[in-house]
Amino acid sequence: MAIKDKVQDLLNKKRYRAYQEVFSIEGLHSRVVLKDMCAAHHVFDAGFDSDPIELARMAAERNVVLRILTILKLKPEDIVDLAKED
Repeated sequence: MAIKDKVQDLLNKKRYRAYQEVFSIEGLHSRVVLKDMCAAHHVFDAGFDSDPIELARMAAERNVVLRILTILKLKPEDIVDLAKED
């Protein structure tokens, strides 16, 4: 593995640990925040608007939250369970 690849791997691990610390699914308030982000930014429903600019904005918001879920390595069933919580 080239040095550049090793550095990138280290940065990825550091980033993953940082996201885990902030958005840990076991965290006291992080589940509430993550669920709110999913609901507010159209993760559980794609949303629709006749204005293409608004539709693009909604998709961009959704992609940000989906990136967080991907970095946290959450499975689809984890996200569904999160949506069902009160």
